[in-house]
Amino acid sequence: MSEAALVEVERGPALRRVIPLLPALLYITIVAVDFGTPDEFRTDTMLCLVPMTASALIPVRPTVVYAILATVTFLILDPWLAPMGYEHDWAGFVVVVLGGAIAVTTVWLRTRLQDRVSRLGNVVEHVQRALLPPVPPVVGGVRVERSYLAAERDAEVGGDVYDVVDTPHGTRAFIADVQGKGLTAVGASAALVGTFDEAAHAEPDLWRVGRRMGAGLERFGRNQVLLGEPDTDWFATALIVGFDGDGRVELTNHGHEAPAVIGPSGVRWLQVPPELPLGLAGLVPAEDRAPTYRFRMTPDESLLLYTDGTTEARDAAGRFFPLRDWVARHADPNRSAAELLAGLQKALLAHVGGRLTDDAALMVLRPVGPEPAGP
Repeated sequence: MSEAALVEVERGPALRRVIPLLPALLYITIVAVDFGTPDEFRTDTMLCLVPMTASALIPVRPTVVYAILATVTFLILDPWLAPMGYEHDWAGFVVVVLGGAIAVTTVWLRTRLQDRVSRLGNVVEHVQRALLPPVPPVVGGVRVERSYLAAERDAEVGGDVYDVVDTPHGTRAFIADVQGKGLTAVGASAALVGTFDEAAHAEPDLWRVGRRMGAGLERFGRNQVLLGEPDTDWFATALIVGFDGDGRVELTNHGHEAPAVIGPSGVRWLQVPPELPLGLAGLVPAEDRAPTYRFRMTPDESLLLYTDGTTEARDAAGRFFPLRDWVARHADPNRSAAELLAGLQKALLAHVGGRLTDDAALMVLRPVGPEPAGP
């Protein structure tokens, strides 16, 4: 970690300790100024700022204490520091009392809103886990590394989705880009994840897994119409991958971006014969489907899957992100998948100026070599 990063880490807890003291510092400053200035210059009415400041920084009970303290202090200072013949400032007293009442009401509403946001955050976290289920580092003999960047501000899910499962037919994975982006595509993404998990375990043939996923997406579209939504043909581009545990890999491409195999000999991009996107299979006869693409991978090779939020990300001048050039320069078989994805994610965000306009999902799959035999 760099020295600047260490400074930021140390600064965070220090600021959290100082912030609750700001209302007390403001209170002391107002009282000190009132004592240190001529009688004609009065600052005791400014005590209303103390509970108002507290209402933005600390919980309800301390704010109530500051509101009462400000009122009592005003009642003491106003006649004590007043010049001869000065009558009690009842208007100032009303200002201080109203300031305290407004502050208490504000902090009560703020804490209720924070509690609600916290509960919604828990709901969002569970939704994310349902759409992007957490997986162990190794699933059925395949090492998995994933990364997700959502286009929707403050969101962690969207129209891109992926999953990896261990099945009786080997380890199977998929990555998909649903029509639309952001939160509008979350429902369709959920339908794909649920159907994939079921079909991957039940279907021995990989192309049948894609057929069932497409049928699930079609059912989702029909249900949306029944709920009063517009009649839309929901579809998704997808790559579905199967590993048999012996280096053999099969792959079906449903109109998705070409994957890349990264190894000691360099990078090779797999031009897989495409089928129609999921949800549109009914447009062609079943016998016209493209064949399953088969190849082999060694334990020192990795399979890079991604969505078009990566390749179609534009910079300020409208140029697309040069994914193939970046992978060719940075693909190192001795580099871990986590380091590869971290570097790719950083380069992608730098290219777009820190804000994506479409969801971007990345996944690296690497077969794990057999355990060495004992003596």
